[in-house]
Amino acid sequence: MTVKISKFIWDITYSCPLRCGHCYSESGRRSARTLDRATAMRVVDVMLAAQAKNVMFSGGEPMSVRWAVEAMKRLHDAGIEVTVFTTGWSIQDRMAAALADAVSGVAVSIDGADADIHDAVRGRAGAFERGMRALDALHRVKDERRAAGQTCFTLGIDYTLTRPGAKEADLERFVEAAIERFPRLDFIRFGAVVPSGLGAEREFETTGLLTIEELVDLIDVGRRIAARHENGPKITVTDVRYFLPRPGASLVDLDILQIEPDGALRAFPIYEAKVGNVLHEPLDVLWPRAQAWRSDPFVAEQMETVRTMSDWANTTRILDRRYGSPDDQERIARRGLGVQVPA
Repeated sequence: MTVKISKFIWDITYSCPLRCGHCYSESGRRSARTLDRATAMRVVDVMLAAQAKNVMFSGGEPMSVRWAVEAMKRLHDAGIEVTVFTTGWSIQDRMAAALADAVSGVAVSIDGADADIHDAVRGRAGAFERGMRALDALHRVKDERRAAGQTCFTLGIDYTLTRPGAKEADLERFVEAAIERFPRLDFIRFGAVVPSGLGAEREFETTGLLTIEELVDLIDVGRRIAARHENGPKITVTDVRYFLPRPGASLVDLDILQIEPDGALRAFPIYEAKVGNVLHEPLDVLWPRAQAWRSDPFVAEQMETVRTMSDWANTTRILDRRYGSPDDQERIARRGLGVQVPA
């Protein structure tokens, strides 16, 4: 019988209109690797057989994939909580309406208080306006469904905190504007960049990655902002220390898996190590491999060194360069940023 996995992250494409400097998957700069519809539905079958409880669709830009809503709906109709994370670039009225019956939640990524900040972080002019227009369309759908007495997805904003966009005055300004424009928004989540992919490289570490101390301060900022808007959406700042590799803490049995666009399965989310492909081998075979990687002495040793965000970024660089596939290593080498990998 297939192993049970409660949570999946599925990056369904590496195609993306944006060029975020902190992108964990380097989307928009590499082959999209998007599956055809029939093959993608086989991946859905894998998650259904694993009795998943939560599936998160990401990318790249997942809403650029033609079969995305169909895949989401199959999972949603099976009683699985489905969330889509999107830049909003591709969402218009028709697609927003289709999502109402296909997902449990929609999170639109807005990473700056205004177009100047957001577009600089996201690497493309017009990204802020496209995201806000997507929120307009999704908000209208919620209003229409509410008026008709129908259920609808939760709708919110995921705001990734980088150094350029993490000033308290900017965050407060953004929250006020968002609540005024989208009064039935369900949440605004502020969360720091996790050092993964480009977000772990030295260039970003020195220019965009926040320190633990800065993040702790931002938790207090979030509480103050939430207190001023207690009748509005749920406003939170994620305590990134929860995600830090903790000495003595085991990730071996944490039943979360990340599937890449072509079906490749990561040993653990955020790191490049792959243990096979869900289209070629069953989870009964792949899951023990993932557990073995997580408990590997070298991996555990690197995790034990992490005390700061810089430590974590360095650990990510080491693990990705050691365990990434030949294609991963070639792509990483093209970034022009080397690292000494312990033997």
